[in-house]
Amino acid sequence: MSQLRFPLVPLAVAAALVLGSCGGDDIFEDEYPPNLFAVGYADGTFVAVGENYSIANSSDGDDFYEQASNGEGSLQSVTFAEDTWLSVGDDGVIVTSDDSANWFVQFLPTDRSFRGATYGNGFFVVVGDEGVVLRSPNSGSWDFEETGTDANLQDVDFGANRFVAVGSGGIILTSPDGNDWTFRDSGTTNDLYGVTFGEGEFWAVGLNGVILRSDDGIVWDSIASSNTENLREVVVAEGVVVAVGGGGTIVSSKDGGSFLERASSTAHDFESVTHGEGVFVAVGRSTEIINSLDGLNWF
Repeated sequence: MSQLRFPLVPLAVAAALVLGSCGGDDIFEDEYPPNLFAVGYADGTFVAVGENYSIANSSDGDDFYEQASNGEGSLQSVTFAEDTWLSVGDDGVIVTSDDSANWFVQFLPTDRSFRGATYGNGFFVVVGDEGVVLRSPNSGSWDFEETGTDANLQDVDFGANRFVAVGSGGIILTSPDGNDWTFRDSGTTNDLYGVTFGEGEFWAVGLNGVILRSDDGIVWDSIASSNTENLREVVVAEGVVVAVGGGGTIVSSKDGGSFLERASSTAHDFESVTHGEGVFVAVGRSTEIINSLDGLNWF
């Protein structure tokens, strides 16, 4: 398959501005702060992305600095590998950075939105609407891969020597290389929005509070939870599994078997959660950003 390569164009860079203090008060200095859809951590830096192609970074998960905001579209996911930050979003947009401050955009020939991105086995892999999957060894040359589905794929991660993608109708796909994909039985028809690999296990979350766990990404078990809010993303760190979602919902577990709801002091929807520098960071609508030191107590 031939590779498609697209020129990098600088994304408009704004002057760095302190966004605020933690505890749900972190906002861009704007009358209408943008929704944040994803947050990631790597090499001492947190990066949050969202509406209007907004990008912000932080060294501590507390004070964030706006780096870019340009256009009528959204960035949906962010990941880091091979000294490169990579974020994907609406209408075939991919943006990259080697320092989390200066960003360059690629416009791929599709009107489908990209919703998840990760790196593994020598490749960046991006998933999105109508079953779209892209693969690149360098974040610049991209192959469109066949998946055998037109279901919307919402997220992807890599672990246990395989990629795992999740999406609408409970679909789960796995691949060793991002090229050949296999359908797996999730045991649910609920839409799945988030998937992560951490501490030797895969976790997936989705519609109506569904939580799934797998050792290998192939065989999945449903985990009971009293929460029925939609869960958008999940992270595993320091022996704690944390999932976030609608209405300010945060649930977490220290044993992977019993999830309890945690107070978040907001009703704004959370869209993403990550961990780094000893702190959990959750982001969401209206530029909601809150922190936790243990995944249990949030401020």
